[in-house]
Amino acid sequence: MCSTLKLPFILCLTGMPGSGKTTVAHAIENMGFYYISLGDVVRQETISRGLEVNDRNCGFVMKDLREKLGPHAIAQLSLKHFPKDKNFIVIDGIRSIYEVQVYRSIGCTKLLAIHASPDRRYNFLVSRGRKDAPSSREDFDLRDRRELEVGIGDAIALSDEIISNNSTLGALIRKVKNQIKLWLEEDI
Repeated sequence: MCSTLKLPFILCLTGMPGSGKTTVAHAIENMGFYYISLGDVVRQETISRGLEVNDRNCGFVMKDLREKLGPHAIAQLSLKHFPKDKNFIVIDGIRSIYEVQVYRSIGCTKLLAIHASPDRRYNFLVSRGRKDAPSSREDFDLRDRRELEVGIGDAIALSDEIISNNSTLGALIRKVKNQIKLWLEEDI
């Protein structure tokens, strides 16, 4: 049991782009979770290489890191941001089961997948207006294929739980918080 070993509880969030992972992660920050974004790790690496932050460059850097350093590379890079004094951590943006293994080696880890339809995800990504948002439906489809190539489908399939984002934001957050409470109660 994690509590008897004094290990941190690490909640890893996975799901296709635009499914609601970041929204969920920020909502549970209010429950006392320390937030780490794997997307931010990739964006920072993109900047450090002197590249503009956009979907194409971030996708290239993500794949390059994994090809050169292995499928766990981005999780390994995130460890330099990992707090030693926090008991609850949320990792936003798991793309492969290998990344989850990195976190399982240092804490009590659960993998939660957030699911949303392609139309819902595309509309959200475009409305969010981030620099790496898809510029067209074709770009969105290419991004989905790239994510599947690096193993996100396996991470979703092997998650401890899948929650559907098919209603309101409030409903999604309530479902996620209830699931976290169940996991934490199991450990007590």
